[in-house]
Amino acid sequence: MADTLFFNGDILTMETAHPTAEAVWVKEGHIVAIGDLAHIEKQVTYQTERIDLGGKTLLPAFTDAHIHLWKVGDLLTFMLDLRGVNSVSEMRAKLTDFAQKNPQNPWILARGFNEARFSDGQMPNRDDLDAAVPDRPVYVIRTCAHIAVLNSLALSTCGIDRLTTAPEGGEIRKNLSGLPSGVLTETALGLVRPHLPEYAAAAYKKMILAAQDALLRCGIACATDPAVHPELLEVYRQMERDQALLIRVVAIPIRVPDGDDQPLPLPQLFASDFLKIDTVKFFSDGGLSGKTAAVYKPYLNSQAHGTLRLNFGFFLTCAKEAQAAGFRIATHAIGDAAIDLVLDVYEAIAPENTRQLRHRIEHLGLPDAVQLARMHALKAFCVTQPVFLYELGPNFRQYLPAFYLNEVYPYRSVLDAGVSLAFSSDAPVVRDFNPLMGIQNAVERLDLTGAAIGPHQKITTEEALRAYTLGAAEANGDQAFSGSLSPGKQANLVILNQNPLKTAMHQIANIEVMETWVKGVRRY
Repeated sequence: MADTLFFNGDILTMETAHPTAEAVWVKEGHIVAIGDLAHIEKQVTYQTERIDLGGKTLLPAFTDAHIHLWKVGDLLTFMLDLRGVNSVSEMRAKLTDFAQKNPQNPWILARGFNEARFSDGQMPNRDDLDAAVPDRPVYVIRTCAHIAVLNSLALSTCGIDRLTTAPEGGEIRKNLSGLPSGVLTETALGLVRPHLPEYAAAAYKKMILAAQDALLRCGIACATDPAVHPELLEVYRQMERDQALLIRVVAIPIRVPDGDDQPLPLPQLFASDFLKIDTVKFFSDGGLSGKTAAVYKPYLNSQAHGTLRLNFGFFLTCAKEAQAAGFRIATHAIGDAAIDLVLDVYEAIAPENTRQLRHRIEHLGLPDAVQLARMHALKAFCVTQPVFLYELGPNFRQYLPAFYLNEVYPYRSVLDAGVSLAFSSDAPVVRDFNPLMGIQNAVERLDLTGAAIGPHQKITTEEALRAYTLGAAEANGDQAFSGSLSPGKQANLVILNQNPLKTAMHQIANIEVMETWVKGVRRY
């Protein structure tokens, strides 16, 4: 293993007691010493490699505490990426071209459109997809992954017609003739899942390897993949056995897949340096960008309140079982109504939490002060995505009334309430999973048009850096060996060409990742 001394740069430790250092000595994958250069140089040997940082900045490698790793890889390898399309006609053209170039694909699968970017703001429907690809089933997932559109052949293949009933917590939208429009939401996506082509283990591995390489280039040494299904979980296990994982993966198995009314069996708890399985995932609602997050007050110019995907009794039973087996719980909750449901369940199981497991709320889009106080009392983590403000901000401004818009993703209030904050990207819901972009978004709170969203909820660059390093490691339960630079911790490091703390906030995303080290080995 490497024996390396880093010096002559800005070294940020993320440790409150000693936030900066002159040097870091790494040996056998761990930090041996950190602090004064002259003192450490007395301990190293002639075999120690000395790396002069030349004024660059070294800090703990980033942790993305919520990113769909294999789905990021799918868009890099197999699936058509529609993120960034600006019209239905552009989307149709891309689908037609992709179908022509992939005649062997039994289904045409794509993801990433956002109708708020279209000039008419209209959701595409079956007719649009029929015009693009009439001879094969087409399944197009919206950027949020809570809404999808099917063409007529796909609807027929899945047995979805005017008489089909949507599962609880989902919707089959109809056109003026009473026929399915092709648009499905939330749990109704489960009606499609059994009919989609199954990926082989080799295909999943190809996706994960592609995503892993992309994350290392962004300085990410640990990724938390939420909503992992059993087949994918086995692929992660095999890759861990084969030593194919170069970053740490925290895999969070899904408990109740879309459309199912019974939970999947709990997996086995597992932990090694490169794979951890100790948390299970639930979905309580949808997303704000597609108006499916469950809210008490209706969306702007609408009577819609979103969708609650779980009922209290069923959720409580499943959560109790998971906690009793030693699993932490991570629940997707964005709207204020969904957040209350999750907190009600977390409070109900708290007396039986003898292991003092710290549960998580994923996203946390619209919490109020009372809900944040409840989270603080429960010691629940907020695992959230500041890049949403930038990429999905135009949706928020279009769909949220002012009182919601001013308080959406309120990071200042989260920290002031004493709630532990962890940052992530939720890619591929968004295109940009560079942590430095997320940090800039948390500090600036501007959407991609330059419009401010809740500017009073800005946090500092230092606070945002912590949320992408030590805060994210804490949410994963990894703080004992990751997230900051101190003796005994793993040498997971990132070297940047500039110090974020000395960079203008509108330039943070332009900082370059020069190197990424995982357990003392340079991986990028």
